[in-house]
Amino acid sequence: MSKNGFKLVIFDCDGVLVDSEPIINRIFAEMLTEVGFPITHAEVTQKFIGKSFKTCLEIIEQSYEKPLPQNFIELCKKREFAALQQELQAVSGINELLEQITLPKCVASNSSHRHIQLVLKLTGLIHQFEGKIYSCYDVPRPKPFPDVYLYAAEQMNTNPEHCVVIEDSVPGVQSGCAAGMTVFGYAQHSYCTALTAAGAKIVFNDMRQLSQLL
Repeated sequence: MSKNGFKLVIFDCDGVLVDSEPIINRIFAEMLTEVGFPITHAEVTQKFIGKSFKTCLEIIEQSYEKPLPQNFIELCKKREFAALQQELQAVSGINELLEQITLPKCVASNSSHRHIQLVLKLTGLIHQFEGKIYSCYDVPRPKPFPDVYLYAAEQMNTNPEHCVVIEDSVPGVQSGCAAGMTVFGYAQHSYCTALTAAGAKIVFNDMRQLSQLL
């Protein structure tokens, strides 16, 4: 147990372990614009950060009042995969941090298992989380609902009040708080005030600070 009473650290994946969000948001904006749903990179970032892909697609179809092309998801994932393979980096300082943390740790994400495995393999972080990866596809509801965080805690045999969640998005912070966990907001790409307002106990912007905070 850490000095704060934490027994488990639960990491979000995209934006916390891997710097994938700028790449994914860019591809998503390009693809949507190409198929007749014009949207900018900035709008995608603002509207969809932390939301599951399924939720994003539902929002798009509702706001434009028309369905996306049938093969949109497939094409989007294909282009995303190519870009991630070329450009993806681990979040700055995360490697050192994961080596320093002595507490048990796991991943709980709104992405699919396939995506989480891919990005962790590409960035060489997979060995830190083998067998301890949980996805919103394992539970009834994605973040901002608490389901995936409660599921992760249950699988790791830890009470929610002894868990600390590391999140970079408002839906993620809301999810961790709704699960009764302590949430630390990582604000490299986010707005500190928004994460604090959503319930983050501490907001920090450099991964190297985290081992001290824990």
